[in-house]
Amino acid sequence: MKTIALLLFVFTALLSGCASLRQPATDIVLTGAGGAIGYHSSGKSIKGAAIGAGAGYLVSKAAGHEITAAIEDAEQRGYDRAMSQAVKQQYWIIQNQQRTENTDTASEPRYVNVRLPETVTQDGVILNPATITLRTE
Repeated sequence: MKTIALLLFVFTALLSGCASLRQPATDIVLTGAGGAIGYHSSGKSIKGAAIGAGAGYLVSKAAGHEITAAIEDAEQRGYDRAMSQAVKQQYWIIQNQQRTENTDTASEPRYVNVRLPETVTQDGVILNPATITLRTE
């Protein structure tokens, strides 16, 4: 009995490392372990071995489902956190752009020369061309 338990432990340790073989290896090991336990606990009966193997297979499938659900949940949490981080980055980019725009326009005023052409009013008065200076901020 100790030999079987030791072999099952070694097989589990050797096969559990590869992610692509995780589920098939777990199925094989737990089905075999269940069969061996059922065989020995039922007084070396084939019926006990079959029941033990079936129970081991069901345990393997339940464990695989739990592992898959945990992996999918972790991936979803990671995706949600990444999206939240992206939104925060966009927010701060916009805040920094607006802060930069405000400081640039509030710096020093500029003066622009505007040339006004000669014009005639409705009363017939002629206004000479002129240049005015406008202050812009």
